[in-house]
Amino acid sequence: MATRLRCRWNASADAGVQPLAVTVSAQLTERSVVIEPDKWRTRADGPRWLYAQPGRLRAVWRLAAFGLALLVLQPITESIVAPLFGVLSRTIGEPVPAYPWITLVSVLASLTLTLRVIDEAPWRAVGLGRSGWRPRVLAVGLLMGTTTIVGTMLVLWATGSAHIEPFALPFEGAGSTTNAWMATALRITLLLAPAALWEELVFRGYLWTVADDAGGVRVARWATAVAFGAVHFLNPGAGVLSTVLVTLAGFCLGAVRERTGSLAAAWLAHLAWNWIMAVVLHVPVSGTAFATPAYRTVVSGPAWWTGGSWGPEGGAAALLVLGSALLLSTGPTALRPFRMGSSSR
Repeated sequence: MATRLRCRWNASADAGVQPLAVTVSAQLTERSVVIEPDKWRTRADGPRWLYAQPGRLRAVWRLAAFGLALLVLQPITESIVAPLFGVLSRTIGEPVPAYPWITLVSVLASLTLTLRVIDEAPWRAVGLGRSGWRPRVLAVGLLMGTTTIVGTMLVLWATGSAHIEPFALPFEGAGSTTNAWMATALRITLLLAPAALWEELVFRGYLWTVADDAGGVRVARWATAVAFGAVHFLNPGAGVLSTVLVTLAGFCLGAVRERTGSLAAAWLAHLAWNWIMAVVLHVPVSGTAFATPAYRTVVSGPAWWTGGSWGPEGGAAALLVLGSALLLSTGPTALRPFRMGSSSR
């Protein structure tokens, strides 16, 4: 099949001679392909195994850079933050967990280095643009997290698999049950909020952005959800069903990120789910139980249905609710997803 190659050139005093476009026409098929100049590859762009396109590293190297930055910055952050929490613990008279804050600061520093320096991308690339902090957008995340966990517990209560019973614990210095509950709620919040945030920064933040750039939104959905489930397999009491459920939760959180374009909304959905379980319902969160005053929710029945020691999010009741929520959330995204190079930095 014979082809004809046509080039249009533009000469300027400043830039010299540059191709505006190249059109390759096939005589038999009468089709043409236009190649834009900014998509061309030259020797100056670097080897193909390193760069996906001019000036943009391949996904594996971007993730490796992020991982390396986290590996280096984690111990540095710990050496700075841990002593501060030691002073805080001695001041208030009880231990204050430092590890979620250490991890959060390390992830934020690594993300700043990788996104802003290596990728040269704006914060909007990971869903942290100004539009992602609008109250209406944040409300979507809160609603998603709250309704799914409340719906799960309603299913358990309706089937006789959950009930509330008094459960008092000694809390020194607490003048009343209300004060004890509020103090405990504050401690748990200071633990859950940074933990949920750094997980979202990693999974629905940078990993989502890199996967979306490399293979599109479907790759981003699956990559982030599967990675999210795999990491939680290391939690105490994790099993096959709980991992499947956490993976499904990852799809739901990804749907929040996709539909709103906001990582903050996904974080609030994540935090609302965990916070209601730990602070309001007093049930284990991903295999971790928290000491709570006044009462507790007792979940009974087969572990495959209730989640057992993992918590309600690890049973078939949660599967029904999360699956329904995911089906209802499918549809066109509310905001156009950001892609690298789609706007000025």
